[in-house]
Amino acid sequence: MADRQIATGDLGLIQAFVNTVDLQDGPEELTDPNTLKSWLVAQGLIDESQDVDASDLGHAIALREAIRGVIGANSTFPIYPVDIATLNGAAAASGLRMRFGADGKPRLEPAVAGVVGAMGRIVATLYAAMEDESWTRLKLCGSQTCRWAFYDRSKNHSSRWCKMASCGNREKARRFRAHSAGRA
Repeated sequence: MADRQIATGDLGLIQAFVNTVDLQDGPEELTDPNTLKSWLVAQGLIDESQDVDASDLGHAIALREAIRGVIGANSTFPIYPVDIATLNGAAAASGLRMRFGADGKPRLEPAVAGVVGAMGRIVATLYAAMEDESWTRLKLCGSQTCRWAFYDRSKNHSSRWCKMASCGNREKARRFRAHSAGRA
């Protein structure tokens, strides 16, 4: 949805990756190896010559959902051990290591190329994003059927829904109906 809150920088890449699927209304952007390749190329994470196969797609989707799980902690959702294991597995498979750039600043870089390296770059970007003070503003919609990642721009960091006009209203109406039925 065009009017959902978008983050920038490292947070923006993480948000864009997680939001490659709209769990509530569709669509799934990563439907096959070719769509994954197109997304990774568009983000500058691999070049056009890299091969992408079905197992890469499966790993990318698992990583995406693990990152969604970690973002959920900013919205008081629990983090599951499988999410942590998936993140650790992606970091290990890509051989993430600390390197110094020409500017003298440290960064994490994967030791391998291809899709595995691209997933490592996403994990490294997640790490950098989590180190930023604005990390806690990246949240998941409070609607259990939506879970869209959004950037909370409210002054007091209290936004609960990706869009008040849709998810917020639906959730408030649902609670009202449940409360009214309980009083009847």
